[in-house]
Amino acid sequence: MKITIKSKLADIPIEEYKAVNFEAAKLLILEHITQTTIRDDDKKKLLEGIKKSRNFASMYSYYYNSLLKYEGLSVNNNKK
Repeated sequence: MKITIKSKLADIPIEEYKAVNFEAAKLLILEHITQTTIRDDDKKKLLEGIKKSRNFASMYSYYYNSLLKYEGLSVNNNKK
């Protein structure tokens, strides 16, 4: 039996990718994070990071770096 583990952060609705307005995309991501069942301290940190974003590039960079971190694929995960 194969068990597939899927990140709660990976479920971004496709509407966020289609948003041409930065504030609309930001609100969609904030709403998505708010509704996830991740730990409260992680959720708070994510929400603060997204709120500080000033453009699409910084917002998506922060979001996807966070996704990699929570998936155990961050750069610092290779420490021995």
